[in-house]
Amino acid sequence: MDNERKVYELSTDFSLFKGDFKEHRFQLFNVTDGSIFKLNEVAYDMLSQFDGKKNVREVAFQLKSIYNIDEEKLEEDFSRMIEEWVSKNVLIERSE
Repeated sequence: MDNERKVYELSTDFSLFKGDFKEHRFQLFNVTDGSIFKLNEVAYDMLSQFDGKKNVREVAFQLKSIYNIDEEKLEEDFSRMIEEWVSKNVLIERSE
């Protein structure tokens, strides 16, 4: 991964929501414009790992320990999702 040392965090414009176990609802709220995005559990877990402390490599390692997923497939999907979230200002790079 090209950006494995970068550290990201959820933008202050967004908030994550996880429903109770029976509902299995995962959502991303844009607190600025009020829009709501439905997420699947994996996307929710990915976004919730970006705490502004762990780098991309550490987050990927966490996800591999949670989900039994092929490393190559994870890296491909993970990189694409990070790129999309950064372009939409959902994730912002943490400056050190």
